Amino acid sequence: MRAGLFGLVLLAGSLPTLCQGAEWQVGVAQEKITPSEMVWLSGYGGRNKPAEGKVHDLWAKAVVFEDEQKQQFILITCDLGSMYQELRDAVANQAAKEFGIDPDVVLINISHTHCAPEIAKERIVFHRLSDAEEAKLQSYIETELQPGLVRLIGKALADRQPAVLTFSQSSAEFAKNRRFPMDGGFVNQPYAEGVTDHDVPVLQVRTPEGQLRGLFFGYACHNTTLSFYQFCGDYAGFAQEIIQQRHPGIIAGFVMGCGGDQNPYPRHGEEGLKHCRQHGTDLADAVDRALMSEAKVIHGPLKVARETVTLDLEPLPPVAELEAAAAESDSYPQRKAAYLVRQLQEHGEIELKQTCPLLAAKFGQELLFVAISGETVVDYSRFAKADFAGPAVWVAGYNDDVFAYLPSQRVLLEGGYEGRSGIVHQLTPTPFLPNVENHVRGGVKRLVEQVSR
Repeated sequence: MRAGLFGLVLLAGSLPTLCQGAEWQVGVAQEKITPSEMVWLSGYGGRNKPAEGKVHDLWAKAVVFEDEQKQQFILITCDLGSMYQELRDAVANQAAKEFGIDPDVVLINISHTHCAPEIAKERIVFHRLSDAEEAKLQSYIETELQPGLVRLIGKALADRQPAVLTFSQSSAEFAKNRRFPMDGGFVNQPYAEGVTDHDVPVLQVRTPEGQLRGLFFGYACHNTTLSFYQFCGDYAGFAQEIIQQRHPGIIAGFVMGCGGDQNPYPRHGEEGLKHCRQHGTDLADAVDRALMSEAKVIHGPLKVARETVTLDLEPLPPVAELEAAAAESDSYPQRKAAYLVRQLQEHGEIELKQTCPLLAAKFGQELLFVAISGETVVDYSRFAKADFAGPAVWVAGYNDDVFAYLPSQRVLLEGGYEGRSGIVHQLTPTPFLPNVENHVRGGVKRLVEQVSR
């Protein structure tokens, strides 16, 4: 009854506008990406065994936007913990070969659930996986995930039909900044005075008559409510499930925001699953509030631009220091030092650079979508909303290549896990230099200028 009422309220307010005509061809689709066998799970370094079951299936969702000039933007959202450049490129290039699309318009956003298959490349260095467990993950990536994502793009392309796009926004409050300042540094616990972004943007796909076909919604918060050994999309998975139950027949996809320094609270513990369902319900409620509010009709044209910026890294420690650390007892610092020593032995030097893919998509004069790779901290969302105020601005983190935490200058100089120490878990050799923010914001600015001409 509740979901039906929401739909009636929205249609009653929006139908006259929507019936004026459709400027877009839009296709939506979904693909199950739950592994066919129990594999190692992502996210937490303390994992010591593969998954033992599932709460619900993991999904990838896709939407193809196409304007009257045939310009496309293809957004894929995944209930995954990570994504890396080679896999993203393999999916986009295979889809280009099979379907004739431009691979540069494909964006893969991951929810960063910590209860999904561990596909991150760093697992080979930092996890003590048996050969059998590694073989299962490789098989999943190569025979299930990658072809499934290509198939998903094809399904969304085949679903293209006349559509009206509308945009609205609300908020949810369960995300909190997790960088709590203490004497001598920062610890991971809720910080009430910390920076947050509670916006819940909702982009709706409707028929010319106003019927809802699909929606994509965002939030800036780690999907870390859970810490057990079952496949689950965490709060984002529950939110998508609840929305689709309330609005039968639609496809709802979650777009991860700049939640690198944000956690859901409460979390973990014996009631972790209860907390997770509640956060998912809270987010689904926020989406329904957005659906009930006055929606902005999104016009064309669509413009898309992509750029990869290169970020500078700190110098390596002296080789003798790395060798000494690599000889110590097993730990994450020891594993990282051993990895760097091997890189030096095999290649003679290590390039102290990190690539960072960026994308901007401009929907007429109404909506600017900015995508930044890495585990992007919330400052970048706030920067973009201030720098490009005018149209609605939606900023997504965790896109295409989740290489490491991407700190702002503030977070980098403050230090702590997201600023410096988290790099010990990543293949990125050393922490970023303080110019990291300037490089990222400069790249975003160039892309926004390009799509705004």
